[in-house]
Amino acid sequence: MDMSFQEKSAWGSLIAMGLFAYWFFPAAFDIADDSNGASELFFLSVGCIVGLIIIEVVYQSLVAATGSAESDERDALINLRSERNSGWVLAIGLFWLVGHIVANSALEVPEPMGGLLIAVWILFTLTVSEFAKLASQVWYYRVDAG
Repeated sequence: MDMSFQEKSAWGSLIAMGLFAYWFFPAAFDIADDSNGASELFFLSVGCIVGLIIIEVVYQSLVAATGSAESDERDALINLRSERNSGWVLAIGLFWLVGHIVANSALEVPEPMGGLLIAVWILFTLTVSEFAKLASQVWYYRVDAG
């Protein structure tokens, strides 16, 4: 069965975001541990965002040029289910982060998480949430296609 525009779009976004996250987050966590790394983290973030946008624009343009972008009820249902899964992942990740911060404060850890590290963890949680959405979309399209 031929893939729909929405499924091709989800696959491309999933792969592109996975590659950029694989490259970005190890460097970002290393930089965030250094209290003087704010400007370095900013430029790394801007570089990744610009690179991801360029890749997404090129890929989505190619996918749109080769097929129809019409969506139906199936696509809407898949998107709704994927958004729900993404919301659960985001909620769990943010509750974990808040719990970790509160536990560190309650236990009076000598070196609590700095603001930069918390920001990177929030970005990581948002990225994992979006990754869960795209992976769910691909999963629902593949299950329904089989």
